[in-house]
Amino acid sequence: MEKLREKINREMRSGLYTLFILQSLHELKESYGYEIVKHLDRKSGGEVRLKDATVYPVLRYLTKKKILESYWTEPDKGMPRKYYRLTPLGERLLQELKKDFRTLKDVAEKILEGDGE
Repeated sequence: MEKLREKINREMRSGLYTLFILQSLHELKESYGYEIVKHLDRKSGGEVRLKDATVYPVLRYLTKKKILESYWTEPDKGMPRKYYRLTPLGERLLQELKKDFRTLKDVAEKILEGDGE
């Protein structure tokens, strides 16, 4: 049963992590993967600890779908960084997903916390 619980929790988190990444880019205006991870860690009080293996595939997928645009920078020190920012389509998607999330959250609370009818 524990493996099933882990699988279900992983699936629930997957969609939320995409929403969190989009929200982070909305707040940061533009950013790179590591900075997004740190932003979410700070905002969640350490509750959301994403790994590179989670963040970068989401960033690549959203870029491919024209939700994000990306570009490389050449910093004075260190390695080049790939920055991401929301496209206008990405901004619209984020607002729609936030609305969808609130509706789903309200319905889930009714079902899971209700007294049966």
